[in-house]
Amino acid sequence: MTPPDRLPGAEGRARDVTALVTCRQLARVYGRGTNALVAVHEVTCALRPGDQVAVMGPSGSGKTTLLHLLAGLDRPTAGRIGWPVFDDRPRGRIGVVFQGPSLLPPLNVAENVALPLFIAGLGDTEARQRALTALAAIGLADLAGSLPEELSGGQAQRVAVARVLAAEPRLIIADEPTAQLDSDHALRVIDLLAQVAYRLDAGLVIATHDPLVAARLPTTWTMSDGALAC
Repeated sequence: MTPPDRLPGAEGRARDVTALVTCRQLARVYGRGTNALVAVHEVTCALRPGDQVAVMGPSGSGKTTLLHLLAGLDRPTAGRIGWPVFDDRPRGRIGVVFQGPSLLPPLNVAENVALPLFIAGLGDTEARQRALTALAAIGLADLAGSLPEELSGGQAQRVAVARVLAAEPRLIIADEPTAQLDSDHALRVIDLLAQVAYRLDAGLVIATHDPLVAARLPTTWTMSDGALAC
């Protein structure tokens, strides 16, 4: 296993200074009045190509909400979020590994991995080849023809990682991607995400409870009660 201090990072190479995503005084509140829940509170941050960040914090601290905002999957209640590199239109440029199940039951593993590529307009042959290459990289090539119901929870999560790798996005956001993996597979998945992000000069943000996972990345942000410390 590659030691954390030897993982490829952005240090020492030319970098695009244009931010992939910027947040200023970002807030997300669910509900109103006495029932209001402040999930994210006055967050200001930026992610640039090559940044690799672990977001740590206890359950309920706002990590998932922040990641959904960064991915453009949710809208802030207050503040400003933008994606300058994408002209503020991030769809199709951001790859997301969700915490919960995200595979479509009728499709086999290879089809699930290739689906975003089909949607993006790639031809069948190229999309399938990229899907198979990503599955091989994650050690699941032999499950390409299996259905999601035939997978363990850990295998399904690794397929979700392969789906993001195949799409080669500019920003990779992963919400607890190792929660259902044993420690060895967990660190291998984090290392693979870091290596792919480095190769693509992509930004990488991983939410995790695991300090061993966080130690694989050069930067750690901490969330507490919706506030972010960078």
